Amino acid sequence: MPIDRISDEVLLREATQVLLDLGFALDESSVPLGVLAGSKSRDAREAGQVAAAVAVTIVAAMFLVAVVPTWDERQTIYVTLTTQPIPGSNQMNLRVSFERRVETNQGGSRYEQLNDPQLYQEFFNQLRQGLARGVGA
Repeated sequence: MPIDRISDEVLLREATQVLLDLGFALDESSVPLGVLAGSKSRDAREAGQVAAAVAVTIVAAMFLVAVVPTWDERQTIYVTLTTQPIPGSNQMNLRVSFERRVETNQGGSRYEQLNDPQLYQEFFNQLRQGLARGVGA
């Protein structure tokens, strides 16, 4: 997202506040590099997923087949934000990405990119609002 150039410190301070408001803990921050990284942990269990795993186990037991059901247990959502000046412009690029690591009840895990437009829209809307308040203050 291109935005009018403001100091990296102001932009990263406001982005930090937005991430904290969204429930993230700040893991890393570097104003000179224009980088923020944060994370938050959440329950990943979905009732339908667990019910389906139990149903498969019951059906398998009827046929004397051993099945070890697997479902999602925990997830850690990671956010990475970078800023970079746009050459020959008074604007800067701000990029943010959200990923998650999902852990299963069997000890396995997987990483996924979160591509929900609403997640990104919420972040950028809150950032714009915060920057508008900060500029007007």
